[in-house]
Amino acid sequence: MSASWWITIAVLVVIVGLYIWMFLFTRKRQKAFDEQYNAAKERHEVFVLNKKVTRERPQNRWMRFARFKTYQVVGRVSIGQKVKGVQMSRVQTVTFHTTKSEYDKIQVNHKYKMDIAGNYIGFVVAPAPSKSNAGRGKGLFSRFSRKA
Repeated sequence: MSASWWITIAVLVVIVGLYIWMFLFTRKRQKAFDEQYNAAKERHEVFVLNKKVTRERPQNRWMRFARFKTYQVVGRVSIGQKVKGVQMSRVQTVTFHTTKSEYDKIQVNHKYKMDIAGNYIGFVVAPAPSKSNAGRGKGLFSRFSRKA
């Protein structure tokens, strides 16, 4: 074997090692995030005002030079708070971050129940589609066939 084969094998070993390290590192970060999310999540009813996809820069060290796609949902939340024995409720407009799958479930000007932790939407309880036009337009002759 020549030296070029050894260099190729060494490069492949380094690439596989980096892939395994990245996989284990991200899995550890995801487990930590899931634990934190499950400890802090609350179910709120949110009226969605706006939703948008943006490209933001993270605030941490070397990742701040790259832009990542984020999914943002702006909504009104009714927040209850107990202060000195008095129960108070107020409406607050908040910008939430979420994943693409949850973002696709949400429509503007609708009210949803969501699992929220901080400003992160983890799960959206999407309502069933309305059946207001059920049974209409089933075929070409649907208006001529009446039931007696």
